[in-house]
Amino acid sequence: MNLFRNIALAAVACAAAHATAAAPAAAKAAPKAKDAKPSGGGTALVQEMCDKLQLMHISKTAPDDNISRRAWTNILDACDSQHMLFDPSDIKEFLKRETSLDDAFKAGDFSFAEMARKTSDRRLAERTAFATSYLASAKFVFKGARSYPARDYDSRWPATSAERDSLWKLRLESEVLDEYIADEKAGVAKAAAKVAARYADNLRHRLKHAPEADSARKRFMLAIASAYDAHTIYMPPKALKSFEQEMSVSLCGIGASWEPTDDGAAIKRIVPGGPLAKDGRVHTGDTIVSVSRAADGVFERVADKQEDDAIGMFRGEKGTKITLEVRHADGKREMITLVRDIIPLKEQAASSRTVEIDVAGRKMKAGYLRLPLFYESQGKNGEKGSSCAADLRAELLKLRDDGVCGVLFDLRDNTGGSLGDAVRTISLFVRNGPAVRMVDRHGEVALPVPDDSVVCEVPVVVLTSRGSASAGELVPGTLQDLGRAVVVGEEHTFGKGTAQAVVQFDGDKSGALVVTEGRFYRVTGASTQFRGVESDIVLPSSAGVNELLGGEGKLRYPLPWNKIGSVPFNPSWDLGRFVPALRAASAARVASGGKWEDQKRLVRWAEESAFAKSKSLDLGRRKAQIERQRAVDKERERIGEKGFDPDARDCDIVLDEGLNILADLVRLNGGRKLPAAKPVPVDTSGGLFGGLDDDD
Repeated sequence: MNLFRNIALAAVACAAAHATAAAPAAAKAAPKAKDAKPSGGGTALVQEMCDKLQLMHISKTAPDDNISRRAWTNILDACDSQHMLFDPSDIKEFLKRETSLDDAFKAGDFSFAEMARKTSDRRLAERTAFATSYLASAKFVFKGARSYPARDYDSRWPATSAERDSLWKLRLESEVLDEYIADEKAGVAKAAAKVAARYADNLRHRLKHAPEADSARKRFMLAIASAYDAHTIYMPPKALKSFEQEMSVSLCGIGASWEPTDDGAAIKRIVPGGPLAKDGRVHTGDTIVSVSRAADGVFERVADKQEDDAIGMFRGEKGTKITLEVRHADGKREMITLVRDIIPLKEQAASSRTVEIDVAGRKMKAGYLRLPLFYESQGKNGEKGSSCAADLRAELLKLRDDGVCGVLFDLRDNTGGSLGDAVRTISLFVRNGPAVRMVDRHGEVALPVPDDSVVCEVPVVVLTSRGSASAGELVPGTLQDLGRAVVVGEEHTFGKGTAQAVVQFDGDKSGALVVTEGRFYRVTGASTQFRGVESDIVLPSSAGVNELLGGEGKLRYPLPWNKIGSVPFNPSWDLGRFVPALRAASAARVASGGKWEDQKRLVRWAEESAFAKSKSLDLGRRKAQIERQRAVDKERERIGEKGFDPDARDCDIVLDEGLNILADLVRLNGGRKLPAAKPVPVDTSGGLFGGLDDDD
C-alpha cells in the first residue's frame, strides 16, 4: 500500500479513518508561521518548514542524512508502492542521491522527486506494453500450488530484470483469476482482455493528467516531513482544506470512510444516513475504482489521484450528482449514481442508555456510555461550542438519576481528539490526582484532574480495541492506573502516545505542517507510545477484525516506547484487585463455545487474510480465500454501518461479555461506590450485597 496515501489519509480523514490514528487527533493549536510565502520556487517555504521542524519536533533536529534516507524511501514508495515498477538499474541510479536529499531540499532543489515521477511514468508505459503482450499470449491454467507473493513497500525491489518480469507474470495471472472468478461464464480470454484494458486505461489517464507545477515541491515536502515520525506530515492546501472540513459539524459527500489501494478506494465504513447508506448497493470491502463528476460522463481513476485530489472527487455541493465505478468484493463491477448530501456527524457525539444486567440473580440497571471521539469545538457568532466532556457529564448524570449500579464505557475505535476534554473526562470518574503527563521541548507538563468534578461513583468497565488511540487510550490507561476501572478488549490499544501541533503557513497556497512536538505518559511514567494500553481481560474482539493491521508498530518510522520517572499518586479505588476473578469467570464463558467459536474463527480468518504472504493461483483455493474474506467484510460492515448497539447484544458479543464482566464486578465489589477521598481498605461485611466476597 502506498505509504504517502496512508500518511495523507491520516491527516485529512475523520476519526473513523485508518489505523494510523489520525495524526492531528490530539493536536493543539499553534501560531501561524510568519514570512513563509513561497518565493524562488518555494525555497522560503521550505526554509520555514526546516526551521519549524528543528524548533518544534520532539527530536529537535534539522533534516540530516538519516532524514534523507527516509525521505528517499518515501519518494520512491509513493511512485512504486509494491516495488515492482522500477527496474534494478533505476534503483542503482537513485541510490546515488540517498543521503543528499536533505541538502537538496534546503537548497530548493526538488529534482529528485520529479526524476522519480518521470521514471515511474516511463516504467509504467513499459510495464503496460509488457502486460498487453503477455495477457494476449499466455495460457492460464488455474491449478496447482503456485501463488503470487504479497507485495508492499516493505518488499525488496527485484534484483534483476528477469526477476521483475517473473513477478509481473504472477501478478497478471492473479488479476486474471480475480476477473475470471467474478464472471466464469465469460471465460478466461475475456478476463485477460479486461485486465489488459484496465492497464491501458490506467496509463492513458496517468499520462493525460499533467501534475501541478509545484507538485515536485509538495511531494518532497511531504517526504521530508513524514521521515521524522509516523504522524509528522506536510499538508498541501487542498489537504488542509479537507482537514478543516473534517473538523466541522458536517460534510457534503457520499458518506464513507475509505483507505487508498493501488486500484482505488477500498470502503472501510459506510456512514449511517449518508448517500451510500441510503442507496444500499455499496458495502464494506467494495472498491471505488473510478469516479465521474462531470456532465460529460468522463471517468477519472481514483488510484491516479493524489490523496487530497481523490478526497475532492467525492465531495461537492449538496444536490450534485456523482457516478461511481464500483468493484464489489466478489469481483463484479457496477456503475452507481448518487446525489451528494450533507452527512451529519451526530454519531460522533457522546450517548448513553440503561441496560438490564443480572447481578447475582438480581435484575439491575447498568449504564452504557459510548464515545467515538474526544471532540471539542469553538462556537461561532457568540454561540457555545461543543465539548465531549460536557456531553459525557450530562449523560452520566442521567444514568445516575436512573440509579445504575455500574457503567460500561465503550471507547472502542475512539481515535482520540481533544486532550483537554480527555482530562476533563477522567475527572468525571476520579476525585483527584494526576491524570496525564506530557514531555515536549519545554520539559514536562502535568495535567491534573480538576477538583469536584465526579459524577460517576459506581464501578466502571472500559471497552477498548486496536482502534482506540491517543486520548482514546490515555483515558482507559489512567482509569486503570488509578484503580478506577477494569479495561476489557484486545491485547492492547493502538499505541499512539504523541501530541501534534498544526502550524498553518501564511498564504492560501502554502498549506500546513503537522508536527509531533510531545509525548504522553501515564501516571506510572510509562508511555502509551508503541505498546498502547494492555487490557486487564483480553477478548477476541470483532472490532479487531476491522483494525487488525492497526497499531503504531505497523506504521513507518514510529517513535519507540520509553518510560520516565513515576510521580507519587494514590489510587482512587482498588477495583483492579478483582481482575483475577473477573478474568477467570470471563474465560469460562468464552470457552463455552457457541458464538465465541464463530468469533474466534472469524478473527483467525481475518488474521490469515491480513498477514497472508501470498495469493493462491489455484481456482479452488482462491475461491476459499474469497469466501473467508467475504465473511470478514460482512463483520466489518456490521461494525461500520450498525456500530456498537447494546440493544443488539446478540450481534456484538464483546459488548455482551463486557456487560457480563460489569455484572461480576458489581457483585464482587458488593455494590459499593467510589470512596469519598483517598481509597480506604475494602470492607466486605456490608454494602448492598451483604456477605458477598470475591469467590461468590
